[in-house]
Amino acid sequence: MTHDRREFLQLGALAGFGAVGAERLADVPIRFEQDEGGSDEGTGWPGIEVRVTQERGRTSQWVLPGRRRLSEFVFGTPENPRTTSQHWIDVAEGPVKELLQELPYQVGLPEEMRETNEEGTEYTVASVTTGHSDSAEETEGELDVTYQDRQPWDTPGEPGDTRDTAEVTARFTDPAGNRYEAVLDHVIQPPFPPWETGGGVVTGTWLHGVTGTGTPLMPRLFNYGALWGVGALKVNGEVVEEGRVMHFVTTENVRKADSYQLAIDEELPLAEDERFLGHPHHTHLFLPPIKATPEGPQPSPVPTQFELENGETQPFVHFMWDEDAIAEVVVREAAGAETTPGETAPEATTPATDGGTATPKAETETTDGNGPEY
Repeated sequence: MTHDRREFLQLGALAGFGAVGAERLADVPIRFEQDEGGSDEGTGWPGIEVRVTQERGRTSQWVLPGRRRLSEFVFGTPENPRTTSQHWIDVAEGPVKELLQELPYQVGLPEEMRETNEEGTEYTVASVTTGHSDSAEETEGELDVTYQDRQPWDTPGEPGDTRDTAEVTARFTDPAGNRYEAVLDHVIQPPFPPWETGGGVVTGTWLHGVTGTGTPLMPRLFNYGALWGVGALKVNGEVVEEGRVMHFVTTENVRKADSYQLAIDEELPLAEDERFLGHPHHTHLFLPPIKATPEGPQPSPVPTQFELENGETQPFVHFMWDEDAIAEVVVREAAGAETTPGETAPEATTPATDGGTATPKAETETTDGNGPEY
């Protein structure tokens, strides 16, 4: 399917995909609709929906723990380390600060968690195992997710105070054959400095790497649609836990052909013959070892039923739908809204690099000092 220049310009101006986004969506059905309800509440933001599907029987992967290769572009060198996480731990408060002290790779990687080559001149891999690894096993999965982007920036208030929404059906298995379902309850704005999540759902943007949003253990990648939320995890038909933090994201393909190795920033974008299955994009589900509580986010292993070689159960879920399809994009224009391309909100912020001075992010902590409520 082809689209005319007017549609591309409209999509770029209204939805934030820009020229590169339009090119990436050249074969995707795009609809433009008037939202008589005023979806933007006067901001000029039109709202955009991206629906992604994958039927059972297509290639899917359960990602195993492993040590992540380290990009010099992101993490620097032993002589000049970058993205160490310390700045963001220092500026965080309450439960968020405590969480980042235990799981710093949400915002960086401390120098003591990095290995070097024999000469000590380059970083090689992380010394800790995480879910951002090169190791995976093919299993079964089905997916139907609609990212509903209703606001263009994070706003003050609780993490759950957002107009962004999503609809999700996500079922999959682990290598032992256990059956899982991630049941989204609601979208959240994660209260991690320096993350900027656009209200908890973002479309047509860049994430991870040096962007400041999402773990830098993933490379900087183009995102068609992403959501952060809280919900329940079902295993073998039973709800094993509520309040699990979950992240769905549909991105450019960052896995290499044959090896399934996760690319680093310097290797992207992958050419068609370099990508796993040659597919242009894929969808990730990540359930980190973090649980949402009324007191704020807390470290908590995901209660999977998959036993690792060390006898422990895997403490996270990282699942990949590698043959997904972007079924449709819908741009909802607010009736009578006037949009100024490039306009930003007063609350929007610019992330700083480690050691820099961050523009304060919109406050998400409660006034009692106990941190955000989910």
